[in-house]
Amino acid sequence: MSISSSLKHFSLSLLRLPLKLLVREQGAPSDPKQEFELSNDDHIIYILRTQSVTAIELLRRQAAQLQLPTAKVTDKKLAVPESGSCLFLNNRPSVFRRSRVNSAHKVSIAKLVQAQKANPDKTFKLVPVSIYWGRSPGKEKSFLRYFMSNVEQSGRFAKFFIMLFLGRQCLVQYGEPIALNSSQVNLDNPPEKTAHKLSRILRVHFNRQWVATVGPRTQNRRDLIDGIVASDLVHQAVEREIKKTGKTRAQIEKQAGKYVKEIAANFSPRMIRFLSTTLTRLWNKIYAGIEVNNLKQVRQLAKDYELVYVPCHRSHADYLLLSYQLYHEGLVPPHIAAGINLNFWPVGSVLRRGGAFFLRRSFRGNKLYTAVFNEYLYRLFNKGIPVEYFQEGGRSRTGRLLTPKTGMLAMTVQSMLRGIRRPIMFVPVYIGYERMFEGKSYVGELRGHAKKQESVGQLLGVRKALKRFYGKVYLNFGQPLALEDYLAKQNIDWSDLQGQAQARPDWLSNFVVDLGDEINRRINAAVSLNSVCLVSLSLLATPRLAMDKQELIAHLDLLMTFARQAPYSEHINIPEENGSQLLDTAQKLGMVQEINDPAGDVISIEGDEAVLSTYYSNNILHVFALTSLIASIFQRHDDVTHEHILNAVKSVYPFLHQELYVRWDINELEERTNQLIQTMLDHKLLFKRGDEYIPADSEAPEWSRLMLLAQAAQPALQRYAMSLTILFSLQPEQVIHRAELEQESQKLAQRIAALYGINAPEFFDKNLFKSQVKVLKEQGWVEHREGIGMRATESCKDLYQSILSMLSIPVQQGLQQAARSLRQQARDQILLVDKDSPELVVQDDTQKED
Repeated sequence: MSISSSLKHFSLSLLRLPLKLLVREQGAPSDPKQEFELSNDDHIIYILRTQSVTAIELLRRQAAQLQLPTAKVTDKKLAVPESGSCLFLNNRPSVFRRSRVNSAHKVSIAKLVQAQKANPDKTFKLVPVSIYWGRSPGKEKSFLRYFMSNVEQSGRFAKFFIMLFLGRQCLVQYGEPIALNSSQVNLDNPPEKTAHKLSRILRVHFNRQWVATVGPRTQNRRDLIDGIVASDLVHQAVEREIKKTGKTRAQIEKQAGKYVKEIAANFSPRMIRFLSTTLTRLWNKIYAGIEVNNLKQVRQLAKDYELVYVPCHRSHADYLLLSYQLYHEGLVPPHIAAGINLNFWPVGSVLRRGGAFFLRRSFRGNKLYTAVFNEYLYRLFNKGIPVEYFQEGGRSRTGRLLTPKTGMLAMTVQSMLRGIRRPIMFVPVYIGYERMFEGKSYVGELRGHAKKQESVGQLLGVRKALKRFYGKVYLNFGQPLALEDYLAKQNIDWSDLQGQAQARPDWLSNFVVDLGDEINRRINAAVSLNSVCLVSLSLLATPRLAMDKQELIAHLDLLMTFARQAPYSEHINIPEENGSQLLDTAQKLGMVQEINDPAGDVISIEGDEAVLSTYYSNNILHVFALTSLIASIFQRHDDVTHEHILNAVKSVYPFLHQELYVRWDINELEERTNQLIQTMLDHKLLFKRGDEYIPADSEAPEWSRLMLLAQAAQPALQRYAMSLTILFSLQPEQVIHRAELEQESQKLAQRIAALYGINAPEFFDKNLFKSQVKVLKEQGWVEHREGIGMRATESCKDLYQSILSMLSIPVQQGLQQAARSLRQQARDQILLVDKDSPELVVQDDTQKED
């Protein structure tokens, strides 16, 4: 060993004690060996950007924990660097000299390339490793930024203080390895040439990794405000406001500045570190863990794309959980669009420093505010800051995804058209909870109580809820969606709009509606099946929310069979537990009660849990909706042809596709239906006889399981039947306005719920009826006359009969009788049209708008 190597080893030994006392490093990803498929047989070389004895010691500690080769100083005398050797692209900086290129690493890489060519059966891998202290991007104009944020350019003296103050915030980030026997490396080239190329690739990697992990430098808040007010977009809005109001320029610009202060985040790395520490303690107290899936692709995308995270919105914890987990996984926490209702003391200040920017519920009528918000959002995108917003607009109280509010999507598209540095990539995120701390308030709101305004008092009330245990949380990242690719898929040519700050093309409104629906489908495709949701779905299939324990376990096992043998999507997260273990988890969380009985124990849901069970069931209903729909066909049919099943499924599917954001388009439906039928055949729920399918014998347990599967789709089928029953109860000369059809459908649902004891307020959710009336119009099942009303078309009769055939006879009869009763009561409010005259006969004093 050379004298130089001996001195480095001596330096390492001196460093170990202070590093042990001062530094607590965290690795990202947490298990690089598994994520990057590193084998014990691989010859691994660590690549770091700047020479550092500290880095070698930190890597040595990490390697011991992760079962990776021990990090060591490279012995230059060896023909091939040992596995675990560290190579540095740059030399260590000194007091009087910045870091310079270290050419020695190219010599070592060339040796490795030669070794790979000589040993094709062995795999040599270069693993880039970045080390960050505090992860502060620094301000654009700051003397301290040089010392405290650009750590790699800091000398020993500065680094000592960095370790002293930021040692507990040290991140060791592992990058995607480069295998020297991969297609990325041409072994036929001279080793020196290949080494030079690999050196360039690694430098680019470190630059991009910095952007993904630390983010761009933050702008001084005063400069941000002045810059937005002086921008062309806001300047034009100011000019319009001067003409409209007669106020002075100074007054309007002052108001614009106030809007910026109201909107803009005040991002603070110190606040992020504080929240990280605080939330770690909180999550450990109330959750059994946070399970993250499909994050690897996001790490790669963060280096090249402007990321827009679009999660589903179930809880106020969503904001914190996603940012927290991204930070701990070595990614920049996004700036989050939050409702102005959350901007109250002290929460508003904390959220603002954590990256939240605030928006009003409506921009309507305030052109100046709209211009300021648009400009602010554009600057976030253009600067490379990741953004997060909830396109549903608010928290779902039903467990279903809400219809997207397209305002933020439209502004995102407009920012892209205006021109930003990196292409936009939407990242759908499914956030699932076994239990939610807002559960109690949701029960009240579902029962019609007014939503409580966020306030300090409400915040203090959360303390009681945080004393409970809420099981696991699931963060699943869905299939990303590139905005430019989606525009191309829709055959939209936007090239002539580039550079326009206020472009609002004719296609924009319809495009963002389609875009929002597609993002919702991708969120649902990343669903996580958990114990509470599965048990809720199972018990809601019974009349009294109770089931024999062994039958429940068998049904849970059956649901898991369908999930595994006919998976909903490649991004779905399926638990490894069996039915018994899933039920045990639900019991521990206090969701169900077990009643001991000599004939067999019974599992039931009681009280508020019965209402909440519909919420949790709706989280995963889309996964089993098609399975349930197929099973429903056999409620009243003993033998069914394959063609009959396909026709029935295709007729109802547009409703499910719209209401539940089920992922398949109509062209994929036959293949998926065949897959589910085959699974039913495999488990003897169905049998094939010639060209027909027959259900299991009514005395067999498989028949009961098939009928239990059918129940999940029944509430939806009943709602569809309600609107159609009202349409077909009209006289030939009658029409009905859209609003009336929605209202009467809702009243009929409330009537049915009262008659049959359905304790699920979402059963008569008005938004569901709006959704299905929209489908009726889009599919041409109703004839709509502007300003007059709508009536069912001839093609709608087949749909109606198909849906009725999937309902039990008592339910069908009860629904039709209740509809007749309600229509009789409301006959004086129905609009009549004379067949031979376009004139309206209005029986009520007020004509309703369609």
